[in-house]
Amino acid sequence: MMNRSAELLFWIGRYLERTENHTRLIDVNYHMRHELKGSANNYQVCKWERLITTIGSDYSSKKDDEPMNETTALRLLTFERTNVNSIYSCINQARGNMRALRQLLPDDLWDSMNSFYLWMKEQDIHNVMEQSPHLFYQRIREWLAAINGTTDSVLLRGQEWNFIQVGKFLERAENTIRILQTIYSNLIEDHDFPFDQKHYNRMLILLKSVGGYEAFRKFHADHVTFVEVFEFIMLNSQFPRSVNFALGSLEASLLVIKQDDYQLAALSDQAIDLTGGVKEVLSGLKAKGDGLELLQEMMNSCYQLDRTISENFFQEEFVKA
Repeated sequence: MMNRSAELLFWIGRYLERTENHTRLIDVNYHMRHELKGSANNYQVCKWERLITTIGSDYSSKKDDEPMNETTALRLLTFERTNVNSIYSCINQARGNMRALRQLLPDDLWDSMNSFYLWMKEQDIHNVMEQSPHLFYQRIREWLAAINGTTDSVLLRGQEWNFIQVGKFLERAENTIRILQTIYSNLIEDHDFPFDQKHYNRMLILLKSVGGYEAFRKFHADHVTFVEVFEFIMLNSQFPRSVNFALGSLEASLLVIKQDDYQLAALSDQAIDLTGGVKEVLSGLKAKGDGLELLQEMMNSCYQLDRTISENFFQEEFVKA
């Protein structure tokens, strides 16, 4: 496999995962803003500026004279083509990568991705606001479920599959850590201490933002505290969107890549060792505390892992002869 193909596959995984993450965040934030609108303090929890920061976007795509209201925020995060993290931009990039790799990927996967892109291209913020933002974002999640389901059901478990998985789970780990960073920073900014059950609405938003509300309740019922939610999202080995699960899946795909081709063994070892290092930081969660320092350390490790994968797998002329 040429290095360029491996890189495109890696970014297909990242862009699809990023699209799903952003879609869920926007939908949850939109709903909670309306549910908490009667309470001034709780309403501030869902400020659009905070959502934009969580997603990793900025305000450069917003016109200076344009107020940051619901319509502006949804347009910026969903349709703004100059915003590289908007949902449209992620879908466009994923589709472009698949088009360049059509000879390596099943036709069913391309057809599903292309149909999704063409549907998305016809949408705009006015149609979304006139109908129902929730139904619109629900439709996006259905498209993504169809694409992921097609990938799981028809793609051979070879290098193509595993490079997509590496990108997917690295993106998932980064997104989850960033969400935790934002919630933790907001608690500090709002002087909202101590971390006890009075943060129920914040914790509800946090759990729903990672699709973990029902899963959390299976372990903790109604005992929703910041510490338990934080540890669940970071450490739970059964929850697919926990940091621990994402890093374990990432490591497993790197090991398969290593086993499939001896030429990749040395390269994979470097990435696997670094993944293990990130997991060691994660395992020290209870001993070190649950502060911003730990989260930033983990985010920096994820960035380093991204650089290591890129430098080792994508910079040489060939990944496999």
